[in-house]
Amino acid sequence: MPDSTAPVSDLLPRLRAVLGDGAVLTDADSLSFFGQDVHSVGAPLLAVIRPVAREALAGALKLLHQHGVAMVPRGGGMSYSNGYLAGKPGAVLVDTAGLDRVIEINADDMYVLAEAGVTWAALDAALAPLGLRTPFWGPFSGIRATVGGTLSQNAVTYGTGTFGTAVDSLLGLEVALADGSVLRTGSWAQAGSVPFFRHYGPDLTGLFGGDAGALGIKMAVALRLVRRRPINTGISFGFQTFDQMLGGMAAVAREGVASEAFGLDPFLQKQRLGMGDLKSDLKMLLAVGRAGRGPIESLWQMAKIVIAGRGFLDGINYSAHYTVDACDRDEERSMLRRIRAAAEPFGKEIENSMPTLVRAYPFPPLNHILGPKGERWVPVHGILPFSRVAAFRADLEALYARHAAAMARHKILAAAMFSTIATNGFLYELAFYWEDERAAFHDRILEPDAARALPRYPANPDGADLMRQLKQECVALYAKHGAAHLQVGRLYPVTEAMNPVTREVLGALKAKVDADGLMNPGALGL
Repeated sequence: MPDSTAPVSDLLPRLRAVLGDGAVLTDADSLSFFGQDVHSVGAPLLAVIRPVAREALAGALKLLHQHGVAMVPRGGGMSYSNGYLAGKPGAVLVDTAGLDRVIEINADDMYVLAEAGVTWAALDAALAPLGLRTPFWGPFSGIRATVGGTLSQNAVTYGTGTFGTAVDSLLGLEVALADGSVLRTGSWAQAGSVPFFRHYGPDLTGLFGGDAGALGIKMAVALRLVRRRPINTGISFGFQTFDQMLGGMAAVAREGVASEAFGLDPFLQKQRLGMGDLKSDLKMLLAVGRAGRGPIESLWQMAKIVIAGRGFLDGINYSAHYTVDACDRDEERSMLRRIRAAAEPFGKEIENSMPTLVRAYPFPPLNHILGPKGERWVPVHGILPFSRVAAFRADLEALYARHAAAMARHKILAAAMFSTIATNGFLYELAFYWEDERAAFHDRILEPDAARALPRYPANPDGADLMRQLKQECVALYAKHGAAHLQVGRLYPVTEAMNPVTREVLGALKAKVDADGLMNPGALGL
């Protein structure tokens, strides 16, 4: 139990004794930066702690618990759903990025054990020389997104078409609870065993996947390994209508052969093609060259992209892009043949520049946290069964129509990106852009050249208010159509809409692992 008589003034010196002076931040700049996410600002923090050892993290949580201080876990910080923003003043944010060791790569038993602060880019770089990878191997933001933060939020992108979400690749977890006690899950929980298998009795690993850090702080994760396939190919299709794109993407998803699948609406196509400059274009082109299978193919791929330029989507309203990973040329041809057969009834094949660039340069700098003209940006998403997408879209268009005049007045633009998840899910992600002042978060994440080059805007409180309203109305619309969500945080109504008995069981679990409500209070609605 927390000691209500323990003075908070004693806490910071005791934290420094456990973690080291440099691991406890209280300066205004640090508190401001760590108190923000992509879209919002949380309540003022008491401090930020940055442990570099798991034992020290557990000791720090014990101290925080004794003093009755709320603790908020943070991974790479690339979230927009208030998942690591304090709801009340005085919380301590736990930055796990210092736990950045790859502990073990076991090529015999095909698992990797890594601390929670390892980025996906760093993990992939460690596995690549061994010809290995994790089934899900990172989100677009993998240059900064950590494995622990991603598994707390859950995520999609690389490997999602065939292997599902990030949590689907989990084998086991080491989690520090609110009082500093530590548990492990899966076979790793057994005396004398190793983290090679997830299911031994009830799936406790799954309870901590997508929990927004409400149940504990991930300290280390075990992920399954697969062999890298030597052949990677991209293929793209253009469509004139959304319904055609949806039909094509659903048909390809059911084949289960595309490693990644993503679609773009007309606005986002133009935005993606309009972003970047000569320097970034050359960097991506060189990455394509390095990724090629020998010098001749590398030159051929680079030449195709140069010839296609940025005009290969001219006259195309919607596009879908796929990658396949194959063991040999026969498997590659078979996979591409199946994708073509599924997609061609709905659209036409176009130049494959986009998937080629994405896979050659998978973890680019995170300059997309602002729009192409320096606008503020925030996404909102939902995962729907294919059969419910059309009805959701009709209601979304009606929502936009109701707010059209206000959106135009405040220069709010709406776009969308689409992905398929394995054979059974359609991710419909909205992206909103509006002119507003930057936050400290943006200037710290942007590359310096991008930060200087992009325009700045004055504060736009009316536009920001409308944006918050649109965000909430879109969340409600997703709920109406039974959508599921990643990055639940404090935004999506997972517990509000939950079956009452299910909610009661989840609440009982929360009470067991965090009886005093100090671990990320308010996340998941708990």
